[in-house]
Amino acid sequence: MPTKSYTDYDALFTTKVDAWIPFVRGFIDILGQKRFETLNRSERTFHNDKRKIVLLSFENRLASLGGLAAVMRLLPQHLKKSGEEVMLFTPLHTNLPKVKKAVEDGTLKRVVDPQKFSLCSYHGIVSCFQDTESDFPTYFISVEDRFTAKSNPYSYDAESEDLLDDALVFCAAVPYVLKQLGITKDILFHAHDWEAAPIALTSKFAVLDGLLENSRTVLTLHNSFDSGISAKKKQMFLGKKLVNHHTILQCSIPLLNGPLTTVSTPFAAELCMDPLQRTIFTDHLQTVFSMNPPVGIENGMFGQPVSPFTYGALSYARQGDFSALLNQKKESRSKMIDVVNSMNHPDIIGSLKNITDENPILFMSGRLDLSQKGFDVMFHAFSKLPAGTAKLIFCPSSADGGRSSKEMALFKTIAKKCPGDIVVWPFRVLSIEYEAVQAGASFMLMPSFYEPFGAATEGFLHGTPVIARATGGLWVQIKPACKVNIPQFYNSLLRSSYNPEQATGILYRELSDGEEAQIGWKQCLSAASAANRIRSPFYRSMTEEAFNALNKAVEIFGDDNVYGRMILNGVERLREFSWDAAVEKYRRVYDTASLRGYF
Repeated sequence: MPTKSYTDYDALFTTKVDAWIPFVRGFIDILGQKRFETLNRSERTFHNDKRKIVLLSFENRLASLGGLAAVMRLLPQHLKKSGEEVMLFTPLHTNLPKVKKAVEDGTLKRVVDPQKFSLCSYHGIVSCFQDTESDFPTYFISVEDRFTAKSNPYSYDAESEDLLDDALVFCAAVPYVLKQLGITKDILFHAHDWEAAPIALTSKFAVLDGLLENSRTVLTLHNSFDSGISAKKKQMFLGKKLVNHHTILQCSIPLLNGPLTTVSTPFAAELCMDPLQRTIFTDHLQTVFSMNPPVGIENGMFGQPVSPFTYGALSYARQGDFSALLNQKKESRSKMIDVVNSMNHPDIIGSLKNITDENPILFMSGRLDLSQKGFDVMFHAFSKLPAGTAKLIFCPSSADGGRSSKEMALFKTIAKKCPGDIVVWPFRVLSIEYEAVQAGASFMLMPSFYEPFGAATEGFLHGTPVIARATGGLWVQIKPACKVNIPQFYNSLLRSSYNPEQATGILYRELSDGEEAQIGWKQCLSAASAANRIRSPFYRSMTEEAFNALNKAVEIFGDDNVYGRMILNGVERLREFSWDAAVEKYRRVYDTASLRGYF
């Protein structure tokens, strides 16, 4: 494999990490001067050469919802390969079927018996299980009456504080369990997302209380989610009211011992400057981001790097003969159509009829969260195509009953307008069927409003080009077939030059920017339902650009040479997404926290 070139993203990463310094005022504001000085003396005993990387995640191989579980499967393996001593701590989500089964059959073996523990004024009963099938030490923490979500780690009622309580209890329990396992010093916590971020505080309380000898904390954000925390909860778990800190990330980021990271370089910029993030999601975090500016580290590839095409087909394609590659793609398409025709479920919406070889078949899937995913944009854009031009398969996950009724009503309405061109599967399909559709689809659609990293590489892995809104990690993964509007806030981060010969898909971006985009996002995300968004000029601009992207896809699909080269480019691009490269950067962050993360 060729040596990875040094990119602008690499240069920006190096600049930010080299410039990072710990923010003393944040520590003193939260801990007070006396406790800060006591903590600092303990931290000076940290030995970098003996460090233990303790990853904290709410998702794991037995309990997942998005890409975090995949990261927790792959990142620790590559950290271990690089020479790091690494372990994963995660909650025991007691109601999830895979977790229950693993406890029952002994895959999860109890290593800490139930016993009382406390933090500040919280008291609980904790135990711990070790995963006997993991390639690296993996521990599941159980706390009595906690981690009780039923369909995924986050599936509580929107009005409930159960997820917040789970996060606080988990981070309170981790230091105690480490003590029981005999691990008390040279600990470098690597927390993932806001649910694990409170370890930045609880670990320091554990050092001050003598439970741990020393520890450091770094944090990676895989999205921009946060949670408010009441004065009562702060007093119970953190021992202080922290008047100026109203959310978990506001409380946690000031106590990090190293650079704050996120999963792509464009998303790191967006957290501070994108009108969507600043207007809706992260405006309250700008002060703590100024203390610790986010740094992007691109994920590696989630799937196994096995080409869907034969060596011979790829060899001919590299010489400009795409016939064998396209014939194999047609075989995958035929298997996909077999899946479509055999799918039998009472909740199926619409159907695909009169499919011809000239019809590109588009595939769209993902978590049914219309505050992020923008599936409705693509439905509106698709409905503007002339009847029979293309076909659309939509497979939304978490489309559960009444909670998704408004969204599903919109999809049903548009599917009725496009008879024979749209089918929706609002239920869990078998993995073998899902992969068959991924491999057979002409294009994969990713119309996300924001996408910290994204999974365009999954499309490439299956030989399927990707059409996406240009945002976050999708800027990194997809080389576009035509020019894309680049908002001014990216500055020089994204270069406007492109080469259609290297295209792996199509990117689109609405023309609105700045204040106009801020107003547009407020209108879209505050609308009573997704169906009402179409009234916004900003939303209509996004829909128009998505429609233009679909038209371009139809054109490309009709040209064997252009389409064949796009497929080949996607397969070849996979080699650029290396976990080894990501690990190298994470280790730079660990070194910074280990060597410069104290005062």
